[in-house]
Amino acid sequence: MIENQQQILEQTKRLSLLFAEDSAPLRTRMSAVFEEYFYRVDCAVDGYDALEKYRAYYDTKQKHYDLVISDIRMPRMDGVELTAELRSLREEQPIIILSAHAEADYLLSLINIGVAQFITKPIQYPQMFETLYKVCSKINQAHLPAEHPQNIIALNHDIFWDLEKKLLFDRESAIPLTKYEILLMEILTQKFEQVCSTDDILYHFYLNTIDVSSDNIRSMMMRLRKKLPEKALTSIYGMGYRLSHT
Repeated sequence: MIENQQQILEQTKRLSLLFAEDSAPLRTRMSAVFEEYFYRVDCAVDGYDALEKYRAYYDTKQKHYDLVISDIRMPRMDGVELTAELRSLREEQPIIILSAHAEADYLLSLINIGVAQFITKPIQYPQMFETLYKVCSKINQAHLPAEHPQNIIALNHDIFWDLEKKLLFDRESAIPLTKYEILLMEILTQKFEQVCSTDDILYHFYLNTIDVSSDNIRSMMMRLRKKLPEKALTSIYGMGYRLSHT
């Protein structure tokens, strides 16, 4: 049971959403709600429009939407047909279906193709948020690397640091780091989500027989920041630097 909206936001704020709904008033109202939680929300007016946007998003981003929410009854292509098309493109695509209680025939078809999450219409916000929390929690868990997760620090849902291999990587490949940047990541992740002072960093370099100055540290931090998720590495005036999850 979720206790507050912040819990939901923690699970949704890094995810992208495609929302398909043919009713313009409901689409406008719900998209405004979703935009308070998801980092990106795109809307479609029916299933055919949703499928086109889904393909275009992948062509542009080289990744799929994290979540699709779709109404069942829509013109041109309904929610059942859309779900089948999406599953042909990405078998594990998370999908939530908006449905009325009277749409039992539709629901059976969706259950048969693996859809397990539904939000009933008219929409009741407590039930909707419970469903979002459950589904988005599973999405975030799935984003974590399966091998040795205890040795992995997630900087966001795309970029990770491997403590053992001293490797920064996204879902598909390693992100090149210099020897100095690797040393910075070592000490920053030792104090993950905490402030790491310049003295801490200088001492870490000293232990690795490397002599650097405070000015060197600032320059290296600027270059490292460009390889990390936006806002993952912040400077705390007069104190040092903090690496955190975004």
